[in-house]
Amino acid sequence: MLCSLCLYGVRSQAQDRLRGAVSSLSSETSAIHVLNTSRHKATITDANGRFEIPASEGDSVVFSGVQFYRETIVVTADMLTNPDFTVYLREKVTELDEVVLRNLTGNLTTDMRRIKTDSVTSFSLGLPNAHKVPLPKTERKLLEATTGGGFIPLNPVINAITGRTKRLKKYVRLERENKAMEEIRQRVGDHFFDEMGIPEVHISDFLFYCQARPVFGYLKDNPDIMAVTDSLRIYAEKYLEDQEADAD
Repeated sequence: MLCSLCLYGVRSQAQDRLRGAVSSLSSETSAIHVLNTSRHKATITDANGRFEIPASEGDSVVFSGVQFYRETIVVTADMLTNPDFTVYLREKVTELDEVVLRNLTGNLTTDMRRIKTDSVTSFSLGLPNAHKVPLPKTERKLLEATTGGGFIPLNPVINAITGRTKRLKKYVRLERENKAMEEIRQRVGDHFFDEMGIPEVHISDFLFYCQARPVFGYLKDNPDIMAVTDSLRIYAEKYLEDQEADAD
């Protein structure tokens, strides 16, 4: 009886997780979102397309990737005990309109030069918000991670559970602060730092020194260049003192 109970416990524990792999005909299958909507658990596939997620028989598991159609499965007992369980995803295919080229010479260079194409831009197409400056790459990723369609958008849920949204918010903040540092450097000029005794190779280090202190918010938002330079002089003295102390 004791052996039976032990075997039952091991079997129950083994069946509490779904292990398998994601496969497709040609696309990369790493970093595919795997979400157990019954348990509100999520993970992503590794470099080989494999995954492991808490699951029980009857749970609904969703597989989602930008380049794939969403796939939903209902977990069965066989899936829980099959180490080679595989989910096959269908790739999204974008079809282009047919283009017919006539009067070709057979010389690729000549034919490419003779083909006339129209310059297509957001302005020429009359698209709304064409005048707006595109968001930086990191901010576009954050927007994609926190929005989604459907009755219950899965994208924000998955990214919140896996911690991707939190990481992207951190990257966006750092990117904005680094941009602000560069703008401060351009406003005062490198010669200003040289006059304060900070060589060019240490300017970035000094600005990082300021970035880690409350004065940074004052520096990046202050339109008064004289006030900015006065504050930089004060912190330059502290920075150089700290540098000397570290050297000792």
